[in-house]
Amino acid sequence: MLVILVNKATTPDNTVYFIAAALNGILNQKDYLNYTELYDTACSVLHKSRINTTVFMLALDFLFLLDKIYVDKDGKIHVLKNTKINSKRW
Repeated sequence: MLVILVNKATTPDNTVYFIAAALNGILNQKDYLNYTELYDTACSVLHKSRINTTVFMLALDFLFLLDKIYVDKDGKIHVLKNTKINSKRW
């Protein structure tokens, strides 16, 4: 079940917002991770055997739209640690 907000049929840890917050926290501790490393780390940190890949991708999309992450030309996912627009990434 795909859930963005919490409702009676799901728990908060299965929402896009919760997964996005977890991913942001993981990326804040690292300089960068590729998709697979981030997915595996998130599963480990959240104590899950797997995370729904649709929810995982929506969480990454959400962080991208908030200008919290970017993907470099090598496919590595970086977190923006400051609120200013970083001209080096373009």
